[in-house]
Amino acid sequence: MRGQIVSADNGSPIRRAQVRIASPEAREGRLAATDAQGRFEIKELPAGRYTMTASKGGFVSLQYGQRRPSESGTPIELSDGQTLDKLQIALPRGSVLGGRISDEFGEPVANASVIAMRYSYAAGGRRLTAAPGSNSRDTTDDQGHFRLFGLPPGEYFVSATLRTGGAEATDPAGETSGYAATYYPGTANIAEAGRVTLAVSQENTTVSFGLIATRLVKVSGSVLSSDGAPASGGMVMLVPGGTAGGRGVVMQQGGGAGRTDRTGAFQLNNVAPGRYQVQARTGGRGGEGELARMDLVVGADDVTGLTMVTSPGAVVTGAVVSDTGEPFDFRAQQLQVAARVVNVDVQGMGGGAGAGRVTDDWSFELRGITDARLFRVNAPQGWTLKSVNLNGQDITDVPTEFPPGQAVAGVQVVLTRKVSALSGLVTDAKGKPLLDATVVVFPANEKLWAFQSRFIKAARPDQEGSYRMTALPPSEEYLVVALQGLEDGQAGDPDFLATVKELAGKFSLGDGETKAVDVKLSAPK
Repeated sequence: MRGQIVSADNGSPIRRAQVRIASPEAREGRLAATDAQGRFEIKELPAGRYTMTASKGGFVSLQYGQRRPSESGTPIELSDGQTLDKLQIALPRGSVLGGRISDEFGEPVANASVIAMRYSYAAGGRRLTAAPGSNSRDTTDDQGHFRLFGLPPGEYFVSATLRTGGAEATDPAGETSGYAATYYPGTANIAEAGRVTLAVSQENTTVSFGLIATRLVKVSGSVLSSDGAPASGGMVMLVPGGTAGGRGVVMQQGGGAGRTDRTGAFQLNNVAPGRYQVQARTGGRGGEGELARMDLVVGADDVTGLTMVTSPGAVVTGAVVSDTGEPFDFRAQQLQVAARVVNVDVQGMGGGAGAGRVTDDWSFELRGITDARLFRVNAPQGWTLKSVNLNGQDITDVPTEFPPGQAVAGVQVVLTRKVSALSGLVTDAKGKPLLDATVVVFPANEKLWAFQSRFIKAARPDQEGSYRMTALPPSEEYLVVALQGLEDGQAGDPDFLATVKELAGKFSLGDGETKAVDVKLSAPK
């Protein structure tokens, strides 16, 4: 692959830009830098379908063929011995958000953490998340100024937090005071936050607001382990929002954390009023610690006397087998079995995916399993997940909860060589190949529209207008639609799927079947 990275505003070459290509199917990834003319060359690539991304500080990172900031680009199909020349990505200069953070007296606040957030599709829904890139957050200087740069165009919310840390400080009235996490133009309520709209390469340095002064309180209590003993040396964390905070916010600022003493007691200082979830975890490595959670509303008074009793997570053991009983043609250590959390609102401790490597005898063990889970596996090329069974019951696509502290054996992860393949040509109303579209495949059965569903896939057509998907489970009732303007992750939103269901064509896919289905561009009603 050869090409050039240029500036979108004047076409001038961008020097020392990073060009990254990746191909999951070819298990290939490369990184190159552009020269003084903005040119790059990446050699000796195996055949496959690649994505190519260009980035440079101060510019918006883009994929090859990407036309909108929130979409994916055009994959590049590379055959054996092929050379692709004249690949070009024009990077727009990033937009800038800047301003000044002050206190209730109008004085500058130094060392405040400022972050830009925006709504995007994540984990099966539209949620407020941190803006992409490391430059979407900053710390204010001695004059209270901040500058967030390299931002793509769009609508943003800006939040500022000042963590006091250290010992408590009291005002002349003897009260401990500080600042709540504050959103522009000066509110502690995200529902009242103002939107800041940025055009391409726009610089807006007028996003100034004051932090909201508030009385800070203490949250204290004790943690007991499941055997009734004090949980000494454990960790207690306040996660802003809590489960009652509602869907739609993935990231908020605020909260705090501390350790329990030898009696299991804890105290969290300088807590601003708000809605939280208190999480406690006992000591233990590799997911062996116990966990407790509770929702908590903090007001103007100290919260004392909380008692939390932790529960151990479940231990799940099982084995990986092939559907035909044939031996695998790869090493067991190449496999990792993961139990993925289905409830994406679970944050903080215990919300990660329990995962474990498969041992030489093809068995696995997952520890500390809490919350409803789906089992998935990173199968090597040529293999795919067929089913997950527990005591004769198929739980492949059924979120499963396990009793706390219990050992659950007999989970069987079945892999198969029957890997389905779906491909086709994407065309416009005149029958011409179309690159600027997204193909979405999903099941007619709405019960399978859940987060982590194996039955939902999205793909962009390559430079010839062809799309390709693999490893879809067999189904007699698949739907397919091609649309323009889809954001990354939007295909996993059940509300979106409901709006395009009537536009979709129908097809079936057998176990391990290879099928060609051409798709015409649709326009949402």
